[in-house]
Amino acid sequence: MGVNEIIESSLELPIEQRVVLADLLTQSLNNIDSEIEKNWFIEVKRRLDLFDAGLVETITEEQFFNVN
Repeated sequence: MGVNEIIESSLELPIEQRVVLADLLTQSLNNIDSEIEKNWFIEVKRRLDLFDAGLVETITEEQFFNVN
């Protein structure tokens, strides 16, 4: 299978699978420090736990972009 065929097949995937594929391809291009990646995972989990527990004040998209 050539590159063009892989690209065409990839574009037919559902969006969720394309996101995973794009992430894997991006990771393969970047030399990611495993310690930094581990620390980010811990931080993301901490923030998600706070959000799930209702301990984080959220704002709307309009507030974020300051659209009136």
